[in-house]
Amino acid sequence: MIHRLLSNTQTMTGRLALFFSLVSIVIGIFFFLLVTASLLWSEDRVGERRIMIDKNEAIEHFQSNPEQGSIQLDQLTTAYSDISAVPPEFQKYLIGKKYFLDEVGDDPSSRMIYMSTYTHKGTEHPVILISFIDEIEITSEEFIIVLATVLTVVAVMIFLFASLLLRLSQSLIEPINTLKSQLDQHQGDPTQIFTVPEGSANEFQTLATELNEYRSEINSMMKREQAFARYASHELRTPLTVMKGSSSLLARSANTDFQIRQVKRIQEATQQMSTMVDALLGLVRYERNADDTPVRNISDEEFTQIVSLSQAQADEKGLCLDIQISGNPTTRATNAVLTIILGNLIRNGIAATSHGVIYITMDQGTISIRDEGEGFSTTPHSDGHGLGLMIVDDLCQRYGWQFSIGSHSKGGCKAVINLASEHQE
Repeated sequence: MIHRLLSNTQTMTGRLALFFSLVSIVIGIFFFLLVTASLLWSEDRVGERRIMIDKNEAIEHFQSNPEQGSIQLDQLTTAYSDISAVPPEFQKYLIGKKYFLDEVGDDPSSRMIYMSTYTHKGTEHPVILISFIDEIEITSEEFIIVLATVLTVVAVMIFLFASLLLRLSQSLIEPINTLKSQLDQHQGDPTQIFTVPEGSANEFQTLATELNEYRSEINSMMKREQAFARYASHELRTPLTVMKGSSSLLARSANTDFQIRQVKRIQEATQQMSTMVDALLGLVRYERNADDTPVRNISDEEFTQIVSLSQAQADEKGLCLDIQISGNPTTRATNAVLTIILGNLIRNGIAATSHGVIYITMDQGTISIRDEGEGFSTTPHSDGHGLGLMIVDDLCQRYGWQFSIGSHSKGGCKAVINLASEHQE
């Protein structure tokens, strides 16, 4: 669910806003830490510089009064000329060292301690300064105010930039959403003209123009294909009628078995061509107005009658056609279309099987044909499954059926047509 929402173009602005918000939070945390560190660093540097200035005054005093062990330079800083004179709590930081500079202790009782040496009359002496640094550093309340001010400014800038980014992303994605909405609303309308809002980028204008051109070309191709199928079907009806009449007359005058067989072959071929013509006309009517094509059930009698058309071919090879019916699927396809599809699959199964059974089953949603031949081969040949599969696959796609074919685990080949997928679109 979440992945589908995030993959939707209409939520892309939200995704950009979310990404920008996360980046802004990271930047805000970074600036918060940076400002905090800068304030602390600045306080320490100010304290160090101040105590370094006091160092010179302390050295001058101890050089003039070497016997004096400490001196109060001001209200904040006390200088010492001997570690033993330093308060005990600070001596641990200085013992064994000649130089020390750091802030020790916790607020509000922290101290800045500086230790170095100076030379008087050829002798090196220590000089130690301890300053009550908290008095010159900003208070906790002032520190919070500074941080709050910084965070407020950052938050306002983030809000302004986020608003600008949201508007920019909406203006960039709006043409895509407009085109998608037009596609969803007018999927079956070949006259729909794609448009994008004024002010859209040139690339979107070009995309809309190309879509209009492609739709126009596809519409023209479909019309030409439908017109060809319609005209060809009508043109074929006249010679087929003549062939039917002539074959009927020949059947009356046929005297030998050879003549009877030839007339029968002519009649069967004529019937197959008539079925093909009816299928083409039915397909044209379906493609022109699929919604008005009635939905019907495939009856047991219709299914059995279609299968029986291949009985003579099966008898010639001594094969058995095993029909199993456990349901009656619904479809918009005409009887002629089903005759072509099932006839091709059954004849292919018969052609690929030397002996055994052709299993033909129909349930509530599927029709399957399984033979006991050598199995499915992707290479077309004159005696195998390559014949007619292109027609079957094309017709199944036009009606929205799922067609699959492959070798069966028990041997032979199995073709399955899922008619239920026609009503899922």
